[in-house]
Amino acid sequence: MHLNKAKLILFLIFALLLGCEKAFDPKIKGSDVSKYVISGGVFAGADIQTVHISLTSPISEPQPKPVSGCQVSIVDDQGNSFFLQDKGNGDYQASIEQELLSIGTAFRLKVITPDESVLQSDFDTLLACPAIESVYYELETREGNNPQDITPGAQFYLDFKGSTTDSRNLHWELVETYEYRSMYAREWVYDGQVHHIVPPDFSLMYCWRTSQIPEIFTLSTSNLSENAYSKLSLHFVSNKSVRFEYGYSLLVKQFSLTDAAFIYWDQMRQNSQLGGSLYETQPLAIKGNINNLSDPDQEVLGYFCASQLKTQRVFTTNPGLELDYNSSCSPTELRMGLREIDPSNYPAYLLGDEVSYSLVWLNQECVDCTSRGGINVKPDFWPN
Repeated sequence: MHLNKAKLILFLIFALLLGCEKAFDPKIKGSDVSKYVISGGVFAGADIQTVHISLTSPISEPQPKPVSGCQVSIVDDQGNSFFLQDKGNGDYQASIEQELLSIGTAFRLKVITPDESVLQSDFDTLLACPAIESVYYELETREGNNPQDITPGAQFYLDFKGSTTDSRNLHWELVETYEYRSMYAREWVYDGQVHHIVPPDFSLMYCWRTSQIPEIFTLSTSNLSENAYSKLSLHFVSNKSVRFEYGYSLLVKQFSLTDAAFIYWDQMRQNSQLGGSLYETQPLAIKGNINNLSDPDQEVLGYFCASQLKTQRVFTTNPGLELDYNSSCSPTELRMGLREIDPSNYPAYLLGDEVSYSLVWLNQECVDCTSRGGINVKPDFWPN
């Protein structure tokens, strides 16, 4: 009897605790909701210098908030000033002659915002960047959460070698481009009536998609005897996508960094790799080098750096992997005829040949490669 009563009490306590759970609502000060975020720098080796200015957004409504209408300039320690043009969408750009981007010159950024806040970075010195010796890949496998879950793919690596006068702190950005194709040309179209396109329209069969790899890569050789490194691990491309089907290109951008800039980017890298539980390592509080001179208590996020840029691009088609990905083309058999196609879906494309069509509806991904995020203009650098 007493045992049953004890069990009942424990059950009621447990139920009460569950009923008290509620979502965590962080209390964020109003001043923390909207901060300026600045990215970009001066890069010797780049044709155009770009600075991006935006505002942070509330956690409940994350969205880009670019800032236009700023007065943006870059000054060096030689007395030169360079004014950046507002290109819209928060981007400001200028072309600076390469001879003015000399090793050892220091640069700083100055921004006057539409609300007349004056934002200014510390000076950052442009250091020489080591040469990239090679970018290559090796076929490897990755293990998932389940040890039997093995994913084949290509792991990309980089070798570099610098002199004693080159920077020993480096940061890399990777940009991938790959070709993909729609499965069918646009030949039979239905918009209440069936039309035959002669000759078939192949203009949306071939596309290329370019995007920046989100991972952050950093390395310092300060504690190494030589300013060089072999087989630096970059990113991994699995066989689970279309990337290697028709052609893949990886552009590697290598930037020299001062000690202060390296600390910033290495902390950004560490934070980007976090994703564990509450009791694992907490994100680092990262301090940039940009200050709000009008309101010193108002934090400005980001870092303005001066770097020398070295690049190398590598191409491959299929490196020897058995590709295993799902096609986004999913034809639908029209068992009840063309009336199954609602007018809101016009124009609808049908499967067919030069003679006739069949009652098979091709979704957009089957006939329009741009519907998957790419463009149908071959990049200038793409091999013939």
